[in-house]
Amino acid sequence: MTSRLVPTRRALLAAGGAGAAALLGACSNQGRGGIPVKYANAPVTLPEHIPYQGVTPDLPGDPKTGLMDGYFEYPSSPTAATSGAPGDGDAISSLVRTDSPVPPGVSRNAFWQALNERLGSDLKMNIVPAPDWDQKFATVVAGDSLPELFVVAGGMQELPKFLEATAADLTPHLSGSAVKDYPFLANIPTDTWEQSAFNGKIMGVPVPRGIMSSSVLYKRTDLLEEKGITEDPDSFEEFLALCKELTSPRSNVWALGAAPLDLVRQMLGIPNTWSEKGGHLTRSLESEQQKEALEATRKMVEAGVVSPDAFSSQATDRKNWFVAGRNYFMMDTFSAWPNFEQIQSVGDSFRMDTMRTPGFHGDPEMACAWLGNPTYGISSIRKDAGERIPTLLRVLNFLAAPFGTEEYLFRVYGVEGVDYDLQGSDPVATNRGVSETPLGFRYLTDAPWPVYVPGKRRSTQSWYDGQKMVVAYGLADPTLGLYSEADTRIGGSITGRIDDLTNDILQGRKPVSAWDDGVAAWKKAGGNRIRDELEQARADKESS
Repeated sequence: MTSRLVPTRRALLAAGGAGAAALLGACSNQGRGGIPVKYANAPVTLPEHIPYQGVTPDLPGDPKTGLMDGYFEYPSSPTAATSGAPGDGDAISSLVRTDSPVPPGVSRNAFWQALNERLGSDLKMNIVPAPDWDQKFATVVAGDSLPELFVVAGGMQELPKFLEATAADLTPHLSGSAVKDYPFLANIPTDTWEQSAFNGKIMGVPVPRGIMSSSVLYKRTDLLEEKGITEDPDSFEEFLALCKELTSPRSNVWALGAAPLDLVRQMLGIPNTWSEKGGHLTRSLESEQQKEALEATRKMVEAGVVSPDAFSSQATDRKNWFVAGRNYFMMDTFSAWPNFEQIQSVGDSFRMDTMRTPGFHGDPEMACAWLGNPTYGISSIRKDAGERIPTLLRVLNFLAAPFGTEEYLFRVYGVEGVDYDLQGSDPVATNRGVSETPLGFRYLTDAPWPVYVPGKRRSTQSWYDGQKMVVAYGLADPTLGLYSEADTRIGGSITGRIDDLTNDILQGRKPVSAWDDGVAAWKKAGGNRIRDELEQARADKESS
């Protein structure tokens, strides 16, 4: 999943029309009702976390660490956890995105029709393919035609001001114990709500992902065991030696489909994006071990254990290589696990597991795992919604129905006998279901994701075990939930230059020694300003 759901200021203005320029101009006018950036991180009482207790997991999670609940099968008699339709009979407009092919329209989509019937209101969704999202959102803003429900994300420039101008303040409805009126929203962990808070207000409902967005190293256990390999490497040198043993260019097989720089960084214990000490932040780019990580990873590229197509490949290419057995290892997110099971073609013999990051020099205590952002994005309610806000929140509450309920079974898998068939109590999607169900409303909000692979107990157990292992030595980015205007304006461009330098070093076009100058340029071009704003943001959020 991409984490970028909304356009930059340039994209908004490029869409044309006075609407976008007027909106951004008004948002930027701090002297006439605008919100100064320094208040963007003002504190607010977030919703109380009240976990749903209606189903007992086979594999208990932990909201404090992000570990998700695991289930071996869907309850045979799922409980209907709501009563009555949440809608008010009037249509609800929304703008959503999808990473899947756009499904059939409501007139040809039995699932969409059934959804509207359950909601008691027609949910009119403008479903936008991910590659077209920036331009579409910009056009909607330029035309002053935001729907009642719309998706935003933290990468948007001037986001606090944009939300102040366009989105309803949900604090009276959701802050503290008020969220009890929406029990499925209360089931969303508190840390996930932090990124919906701006200007001392709750400005949206989050899309929770927990630990699912964390990238880890997957290994093809089945293929390794065929070669008699059952033990994981304990150091970088052991990992490199294993990769050399597994690579066979004549057979079109390489140990890795991409240069594993982030894995090596974690072997060395380099912090996750930022580190904090005594209120002061340091970007992980400045870590003393960065050049050692670059040198080691370049050594792997030079050793030929990485696919020669690595630097020109796409994520889908690398996934296909992994399931086809052309690679033994792959870095990907926990959320990708079910997709690997869907696209693999070897059946029950397919086995993958999460490999623990070894310590670079053999000390496992020195290694870390980078935990991903627990919040995928947020959805906001249009500012003029007024008395309709409770209705829209009830609809969002329905769309966040948790695993084990009848509502979750419906909203994720669709209509039985049409979109899925039951194997025992587990839903198995039909071809029609694969086409009809990805309506994109899981980007408006969602329940915490379960660890559940229908009909595959061993896979579910392995997925859960990997998450449990990772949270035990995982590191979060300490700046999550903090807003920096400089980061949204220039963070992408200056980090892009670092990424270009990284690729040049890994491919031997520049020496590792060029890293120091690259980091110095990053700091001068805005990195120091981002750090200062994040430190101020932390102070603002911690103030009373």
